[in-house]
Amino acid sequence: MKTYDPDAVPVKAGLIPSQNVDGEIFAITPEDGVLHNFNEVGSFIWNLIDDEKSVREIASKVLSEYEVAPDALKQDMIEFFSQLHKKGLIEYRR
Repeated sequence: MKTYDPDAVPVKAGLIPSQNVDGEIFAITPEDGVLHNFNEVGSFIWNLIDDEKSVREIASKVLSEYEVAPDALKQDMIEFFSQLHKKGLIEYRR
């Protein structure tokens, strides 16, 4: 996703094994065997990616769960989803 598309639906790419350890998600990309670790908020977002919720819906849930300014969240969401896509963890559908 080159530009922010709040209506895009993130979809976990293929079978991404992941495990919750003490509130943090650890996920492995099978193609390269790289282990990815998400902090508390990243783990919350990862768990919301269900092939149905749009980026906008996920952002709304983050806003209701955490104290964060909407503008700051938008920038963080752009960066987080960009990194997930770049690392091959998610794809998008519209």
